[in-house]
Amino acid sequence: MPQPVRLTELTDLMPITRTTTARDPHAVYRALRDQWGPVAPVELEPGVPAWLVLEHADIVRIARDDKLFSRRSENWNGHARGLLSTGTRLLPMIPAGERFSSHFQDGAERARLRAPLDDVFNDLDEPMLGAMLRRTCNQLIDEFAEDGQADVVSQYSAVLPLLAVGQLFGFDFRTGRRVAHLAREVMSPVASNTDVLPELEGILTDHIRARYAAPTDDLTSRLIRHGAFTSPVEVAHSLITVLAGANGPLESWVSSTLLSLLTDHGTPGMVGSGYYGVDQAMDETLWGNSPSGNLPPLVATKDLLMGDKYIERGDALVLAVSAASHEIARQSADAWERAENRSQLAFGNGPHRCPAPRLARIVTRNAVDTLLKRLDVRLAIDVDQIEWFPSPWERRPIRLPVTFTPPIEVRRHWSDGEVPVPAGDPLRT
Repeated sequence: MPQPVRLTELTDLMPITRTTTARDPHAVYRALRDQWGPVAPVELEPGVPAWLVLEHADIVRIARDDKLFSRRSENWNGHARGLLSTGTRLLPMIPAGERFSSHFQDGAERARLRAPLDDVFNDLDEPMLGAMLRRTCNQLIDEFAEDGQADVVSQYSAVLPLLAVGQLFGFDFRTGRRVAHLAREVMSPVASNTDVLPELEGILTDHIRARYAAPTDDLTSRLIRHGAFTSPVEVAHSLITVLAGANGPLESWVSSTLLSLLTDHGTPGMVGSGYYGVDQAMDETLWGNSPSGNLPPLVATKDLLMGDKYIERGDALVLAVSAASHEIARQSADAWERAENRSQLAFGNGPHRCPAPRLARIVTRNAVDTLLKRLDVRLAIDVDQIEWFPSPWERRPIRLPVTFTPPIEVRRHWSDGEVPVPAGDPLRT
């Protein structure tokens, strides 16, 4: 009887970024399945191995069991083995020290830290939030509308989600843009010469202390008033978690939906038919190109067998939700049937499921709809020329250059660098 495969005994593993940068990522996932079965070894970065879980049923089972599969990254055996090099970009997802947010906790502590996020996001007023988002979308579009060309990634989809979430937190426009820039740097898989996390944490900490002293009615103040948090550090770490969710995953969903609508990619004959529009394109993107294609690692808390793979205590397991959702989608060629199917895993599953899927959908829909209504954008390159960001977690284009006819008159939606907030409160139901 063959011996089970152990992660520590394997070499020459495939970089996980091939699943996010290949022309056909699902061909890469299928090749991994063919070679290794439902659990495949990969490298998160050179010398840092992990298990990639590919099957829908396995992903759901693992995601729901936070006793056997922990989000507490100090349990990861890679820290004890010194696998992370100087300048690694994995620390935001596998931090060496304790992080006081629900994302990095399990059980009762996770539930305590998660409750404020669930409550404030459940209280969002969709019409008022939509009005604020459209104003912000128009503000960004105004900045390039006269040019007749733009990169709708760097000038739009990479900026909007973090800028919008920053407004919900209560940041002014200039500070919000700085926070957006720093958050993108922290989460970027591309090495940077500057450690920006202390600056980001400093801005958030100062903002939180100001809200403790003089609360308003923004999202930060509501988190503080909730009462579940015991310190400003817990509030800050939770805000960083929300910023991380608004960074790559939302940028990916906006960019990929735009790409689908601009190329009719994967939905022949449906775009422009009068029946297929932004919402349908968004759902098809979730099935074929989940905003978080590979979820951040969970850590096995004891030794176990998964088929012929020996998962050792401390091994990291990455859930390939894009691969699993795509395999379910392949069982039906009918896009309308997929639109009614909620078994896709784009927002995760179990106790660590995304706390704000409704907010994500509102941001994405307004971003895509506002841009397409304002400008007659056309993709300026062939689909085969699109390059994909080397992220272990999301599949998102580096650039989406477009051309369009400049409107006769560009409407200005701000003055003195500040975002005018519409009457009413987008956080109040």
